[in-house]
Amino acid sequence: MATEFLSRIRAVTEDALRLTTAGTLRRSGSGDPVSAAHSAFPRLASQNAELVRADVSWRPTTPLIRVEIVAGGPFDGLFGIRNAVNRLQDNLAAVIRKGTLELRLTEVRHACRHSTAWSKEPVDPGASTTTWQCFVDAFAEPEQGNTLFAQAFRESLRNHVNHVVVFGDRFDDGLLFLGSAIRAFRQQGVRVSAFYLGDDFNTRNMYHFLAVSTGGIFMHLSDQHSLHAVLPIVAAFACGDRARLDALSPTTPEAKALITQLRRR
Repeated sequence: MATEFLSRIRAVTEDALRLTTAGTLRRSGSGDPVSAAHSAFPRLASQNAELVRADVSWRPTTPLIRVEIVAGGPFDGLFGIRNAVNRLQDNLAAVIRKGTLELRLTEVRHACRHSTAWSKEPVDPGASTTTWQCFVDAFAEPEQGNTLFAQAFRESLRNHVNHVVVFGDRFDDGLLFLGSAIRAFRQQGVRVSAFYLGDDFNTRNMYHFLAVSTGGIFMHLSDQHSLHAVLPIVAAFACGDRARLDALSPTTPEAKALITQLRRR
């Protein structure tokens, strides 16, 4: 009785699941889906079967845009242009549409540099809660007033920045380093936008050469107050937002000159 009962259960189960015996499988045609499924099982169970790796190309990728704001000069580093730096960061955060924006602030001093950590939010250079890390250049000569950009630029490249925005009135590293820095920036596709706040003709030309040679923008500003009008232009350019650049309506001579410079490209 038990054997007969089990035989009936097996028959009902095979019929419900459309299972076939070995003899029926051999008589099935190649187009029979049941036959194809059963013939595939031994291959999948084989130790020699090739595993198909998951295709990760479907995963959405968001580009990372890193913008570093570097300052050095008599205006007490970034603190002296605190409002302009904060407004620039706000503009950068507002412009970014696709991808992730990371910001870092760097102060260039005569024998060291102070940098913040990379942040996805604007960093206030004058806030007491802002953490700075000091990096001492062992080869720098402690001459008061020098602005040495060599170490800062090397760190920018090591951190894979996309755009460096430089504010300053001095460049004491010399022409040899300037040429070397430009070659390194060009090789990695890094743009440097330079804003000169001094009145020395030779230094002005060095800032201009650095910006133009790396595909950045250059502006000689008469004072710090002229910065505010050009910050939206800088932000749109640094993030590659051509549509926003075209939509901007400059109102000051500095902003108009900068827009004209960009439209010539």
